[in-house]
Amino acid sequence: MYDLRVVVDHIKGSCDMPMHPGDYFEVRGSRIYIPDNKYMCLWALQSLMAILPAKQRDSSDPDDWLPAARYMSCPDPNGMVIFRIDRIERTSSESGVGANGPGIKIKPELCSGCRACELACSFSRAGVFDPGVARIRVDKDEPEGHDIPIVCRQCADAPCVNACPFGALHKDKTTGAILVTYEKCKGCRKCEAACPNRAVFFHRETKKVLICDLCGGDPKCVSRCVTGAITVREPSEKEGECR
Repeated sequence: MYDLRVVVDHIKGSCDMPMHPGDYFEVRGSRIYIPDNKYMCLWALQSLMAILPAKQRDSSDPDDWLPAARYMSCPDPNGMVIFRIDRIERTSSESGVGANGPGIKIKPELCSGCRACELACSFSRAGVFDPGVARIRVDKDEPEGHDIPIVCRQCADAPCVNACPFGALHKDKTTGAILVTYEKCKGCRKCEAACPNRAVFFHRETKKVLICDLCGGDPKCVSRCVTGAITVREPSEKEGECR
């Protein structure tokens, strides 16, 4: 089964909600998640509901057209809001991150949900014990009983960097970490919409982007994880990829 991110890709007409490009919601298991202070058109959601469970399926049928179908239109002929449905694969096996130097790898099956990684990150980066400002978050799926650490994978093609219209993000050539020039960040959240791993977060007060920068090469979340769910990926190990 796949989790899904449904994004407003573009608008051909005139939406009176209004929806905006980059608005999104996520389907995780049987739940729908909408970001804080955001909303989703009821009529558009109703038109999408029939296809979402089918898109979550993992089909090996070569004649199945669903895996290749990504775009749907809202039912309002005047609005013509075009939605893009992205599959977000839940990783149950070891997955590495980082492009050139050491990175972080996640073994979600070992995560106990203690969230010590969030506290270590927030204290290291902001001087407070506050998961809301951490660069790593634990996604808790209570119905399924899963705890999955979500953190930047330093994608090779870095869709968040490419999505930023202000040039606020760039990839460190040595570590592969995504670095933020905060003076340029306008809080448009286009990088968040572009991230296929849900690993771009925003500070609730500054409205600026929060992305793991590997703590300069010594990630504090790793040292605080007692179960081994979060470890360091060495440069010689297989690189990660965006999903």
